Amino acid sequence: MPDKVNFQRFGDKLWQIANVFRDDILKTTEYLEEFSYFLFLKMLDDRERADQEVAEAEGREYQSLISEKYRFYAWAKAHHPGGLLPFVRRMFEELAEIPDNNGRDRSLIRKLFSNHTLRARYEPTLRELVNRLLSLEFESASYDVLGRAYEFVVRKLGEQGQYGQYFTPRHIVDFMVRLINPKPGERIYDPAAGTCGFLVWAFEHVIKGYIEGEPDAVKKEQMIRKLKFEDLHGVEKAPDVYKLGLMNMILHGDGNANMVEDDSLSPRAQDLHKGKYDVILTNPPFGPTAQTRTAIFEYHARLYEALFIQHMMNSLASGGRCATVMKEGLLFSNTPQALQKIRRKLVERFDLQAVISMPSGVFWPYTGSKTSILVFERSRGKENKTTEKVWFYRVDADGFELSQVRRPISENDLPDALEKWPGREVSEKSWVATVEEIRKNDYNLTASRYAPYRAEVAEYEAPEVLIEQVADLEEEIAQGLRGLKAMLGKEVGE
Repeated sequence: MPDKVNFQRFGDKLWQIANVFRDDILKTTEYLEEFSYFLFLKMLDDRERADQEVAEAEGREYQSLISEKYRFYAWAKAHHPGGLLPFVRRMFEELAEIPDNNGRDRSLIRKLFSNHTLRARYEPTLRELVNRLLSLEFESASYDVLGRAYEFVVRKLGEQGQYGQYFTPRHIVDFMVRLINPKPGERIYDPAAGTCGFLVWAFEHVIKGYIEGEPDAVKKEQMIRKLKFEDLHGVEKAPDVYKLGLMNMILHGDGNANMVEDDSLSPRAQDLHKGKYDVILTNPPFGPTAQTRTAIFEYHARLYEALFIQHMMNSLASGGRCATVMKEGLLFSNTPQALQKIRRKLVERFDLQAVISMPSGVFWPYTGSKTSILVFERSRGKENKTTEKVWFYRVDADGFELSQVRRPISENDLPDALEKWPGREVSEKSWVATVEEIRKNDYNLTASRYAPYRAEVAEYEAPEVLIEQVADLEEEIAQGLRGLKAMLGKEVGE
């Protein structure tokens, strides 16, 4: 009997299945990637079977994205005289070279399986994995099942400190997409796409909110094709995560988003993406850059958040709008001085509309960094509309415990923030600051600086902001020491 799982116990179930690879003595970071290929093949076939049923009911011939012999349920249930392991190895090799057929673009399948070496070593391990996946059935056909699968499994790795990546929780993704409200015909971009959660959510938002109700069938199909083929754009630098994103997009209509493996901070990327997008949704990396090969930005700081926000500003088209997660340090720190100049540019040359302060712990178990969500817009045409006032909202609870485990709780400020956002309503959790006030405060953009209650309690920053200041000061000292060490080494060498 199939084992139907809901998302409350989905993570543990997937983790148990992925752990089959322990017997092959793989690192956990390796078997996450290996497991994802098999989960993808199963879920692709689940989708194909559903599409095939619809086609047959309508009297149409159905053409599978991959050949029948490589559809999961066909080979997973079959007996392989030469062994399952050699069959799967051969399947991966052939999928890496799968040709287009009858106009069906299979280039992303080729990209996905190219340069991948099967890490599974033992026949019993592979058979156990396949049998467990065969018995797994989802209670609901969520459009982002794969993304949620990675979120659960990677979170498990994060709890063990064994994975360098972290992914945006899907309820935060949903909140940001609803804030920015992408529409049909708008070009949507994520410069740090990860598993494409923002792109998938934006895709579904446009479909459900604007396209599903279109009465003209021809126009509706044209709108969907344009959305899939032209309007979704993503960049991801990490090769393994890029492939996870490809898998997610393939499951949402053959992966026809313009998803590329590249570096958004390269000199080439600044020209390629300049002034191109109507909507940007992202959660970029934070912290010191590990490289010096980035583009020349107007304000240089060796911090990912400082470079990414400049890339976003550069990439917005006229009238374009952006919602991005941003580390709190960028909102108040003047060290390096470039951070204050970036904030000034954001306020004086863009329309900064909102700063939504998130509680520390939203991104556990990956990081405890305090963050905020920034919403800003580029002037439309010759309007030259810049910031007049900024709406601040303080989120104290996001529906989950602010701990490593992140269990669901009843307290959740996100629906209230969404309700108040259109009218920029003022409440005990939300307030407005004028651009004159922000200028007087050296363009400090932390929500607590402008809170009405601040003067009543004391002229101190919130504890989480003070923690960020200490962390930034420690990083400044560390950078100085590294620079001094390098200078001393050079002098000794001379």
